[in-house]
Amino acid sequence: MGTEYKTIVIDPPWSVKNNLKNTKFYRTGKPMPYKSMSNEEIINFQINDFADEQCDLFLWTITSKIPLCFEILKKWGFKYMDLIAWDKKIGVPVNGIYRQVEWIIYAYRGKMGINKSGKFIRTIITEKRKEHSRKPDSFYEMIKNNTQEPRIDIFSRRKIEGFDSWGDEIKESSP
Repeated sequence: MGTEYKTIVIDPPWSVKNNLKNTKFYRTGKPMPYKSMSNEEIINFQINDFADEQCDLFLWTITSKIPLCFEILKKWGFKYMDLIAWDKKIGVPVNGIYRQVEWIIYAYRGKMGINKSGKFIRTIITEKRKEHSRKPDSFYEMIKNNTQEPRIDIFSRRKIEGFDSWGDEIKESSP
């Protein structure tokens, strides 16, 4: 087994159905720019290949997958603690709701390893969305400044300073 991480950021490649068109962008109808996984594949993802017995987990999700995430946490052996919202300042209309928020579920196993004094992890991140699936730079800075090493970003699409990266589409860090 490789490194066991104290902090894991994971953004699963969710399979999403929008208007009965599986894995399509909301507005364009074009295919997603990455391979997606079924709910079952994500639930059965071998997180223990990465996670230490004492580990903080930041699980990215969309609104429709929040209930499933609680099943995932249970299967992976993590305890739910809190939700963090990313206000992307732009959204998409879904069934009469204008969704401009993406979610991060914070969970842990063992003892929480996050910083509990000084600068805290904020529950709202406001940063305009950039290219598809790119997470806000301020999120990574906040996590880097408030969690223990070693850290990994699973299903990453780019390298982030302070994190190891795991994924099949990793590009060099970009500004």
